[in-house]
Amino acid sequence: MCTLIGIWKSVPGYDLVIGMNRDESASRAADPPSVIEGAPVIVAPRDRKAGGTWIGASGTGLVVALSNRRGRASATARSRGQLVLDALRQPNVAGVEVFLQREVREHEYNFWNLFVASKKEVLFFWYDGELSMTRGHEGLNVLTNEGGNIATDPKVQFIQGILAKVSLDSEEVVRSLQRTLRTHAAGPGGIGLCVHGPGGGTVSSTILALSNADPGENVLLYADGPPCTTPYRDYREVIRKLPSPN
Repeated sequence: MCTLIGIWKSVPGYDLVIGMNRDESASRAADPPSVIEGAPVIVAPRDRKAGGTWIGASGTGLVVALSNRRGRASATARSRGQLVLDALRQPNVAGVEVFLQREVREHEYNFWNLFVASKKEVLFFWYDGELSMTRGHEGLNVLTNEGGNIATDPKVQFIQGILAKVSLDSEEVVRSLQRTLRTHAAGPGGIGLCVHGPGGGTVSSTILALSNADPGENVLLYADGPPCTTPYRDYREVIRKLPSPN
């Protein structure tokens, strides 16, 4: 039940600020964020099993993130994490849309949701046997396993309630995202973003902020475990290696 919180064009100095929890099997290991060389350069954590990622940023200014969608569970389907890496190689958001249209025609995928953003736009794509798209908006955007900005999703409503009155100062936004990503359900049937279960739950957490003027001001924090018990490590020296997009 991965959850992404994206704040677009609302935090002074930053085009995009993101917080994301990855919910997975506890046995599925991953490596922390690093630079992935190529054209363009990508910064992303990596899933050790399939080699893909669930969130990343590229030197073209793209950010792409994945949540799985309920439905098909084929063992032969292409890795959804590899889909994210390939999407990050595209030149812009429009290029991602063309790429996805081709991919779902040419390869088998289990169902997914994608958050795709740049300084110019935010789009949500989902694949449930057919490819669909909707636009995000300025301010708070939320991706869950249900899709992007689903108004009836209790998790979206929960996040909106927590962050409704948060100061838009960049440092306070980052602190608020950390607190939000650490929340647990108050009881049976309750809603929380840090999930614990017998076989897994929240296995990592990422906070990313992309400056609209200076890559030296980019922020990347990563908790390699449940954020309620795992400190966020500072990966600013990694994210600041991304070139400033044109």
